[in-house]
Amino acid sequence: MARPAQCRTSIKSADAAVKSAAGFVYWVLAAAAATGGAWQLNNSLDDSGTDLLSGIAQASGETFILLDPPVFFGTGIYADIQGTNVTLTVGYD
Repeated sequence: MARPAQCRTSIKSADAAVKSAAGFVYWVLAAAAATGGAWQLNNSLDDSGTDLLSGIAQASGETFILLDPPVFFGTGIYADIQGTNVTLTVGYD
């Protein structure tokens, strides 16, 4: 699958929809404050769907994840962020 020349981005620091329709996730930047924490991207419009991507943001750090191939979300893209320390930046279309 060819990557688009540009994609949309969404920054989330709490549970929220990234996209309320089907789409692809091309990359994720997970950043955390002092204690770090877990995160997931669900295939849903709320927090009820299947986790397609998940990880743990390390304390006081950042991790960039390039998805090749991109991951398809058939229903929607929903960020599930546990706690208050994690910020996700999601590149999607």
